Amino acid sequence: MIVAISAVVVVLVGSGVAHLACEHWVMPEGRHLLLIAGAGLFLIFGHFFIFMAYRVGPTSAVAPFYYCFTVWAVISGLLVFGEFPNALAVCGILLVIGSGLAIVSLDERRRRLTVIA
Repeated sequence: MIVAISAVVVVLVGSGVAHLACEHWVMPEGRHLLLIAGAGLFLIFGHFFIFMAYRVGPTSAVAPFYYCFTVWAVISGLLVFGEFPNALAVCGILLVIGSGLAIVSLDERRRRLTVIA
């Protein structure tokens, strides 16, 4: 649970810095604060269960589910806030997807080399 909450703290700090650097700050309404709190709660449980899945399953099987976070984040951003990701967010999404594909391919390559040896 500590790792999941730490991930939320890192996301909070990172998004806060990115927001202050790239966006115009507006005081959120009470409704928005509730939505943010709900999103944080789901984020904690999502990370917790993904970390647990990585403990019991191979990376190549779990990684596609981990990267569904990105898909759901974009969908919820569109449906809840009516916002599409900006250029910085799209670059981040592409970086995360690229790193995930690299991890899966390196894991698969390592597994093939282990079977041959």
